[in-house]
Amino acid sequence: MSTKQTGQTNLFDGGKQNWEKTDSFKSKVDEIKKELRYKYSLTLLKERNWIKRLLIKFRLMIEIRKRIEELSSLKNLHIINH
Repeated sequence: MSTKQTGQTNLFDGGKQNWEKTDSFKSKVDEIKKELRYKYSLTLLKERNWIKRLLIKFRLMIEIRKRIEELSSLKNLHIINH
């Protein structure tokens, strides 16, 4: 069973839209993209069939989108000030 570290929260003042505009969110998105592109780079280099390369790129795009959605998910808690 994994637990969160002490003091770690998913709360962000201002809600989801403001969270997605922060530099912190953008840097995490860049990290995700860099990590996944590196993960798929060797597979793409070895593949000679252009159709399979296209499918690999499509799978990469889907995985990037999925990870970003997890990062900014509504499942995470956001504080909204009115």
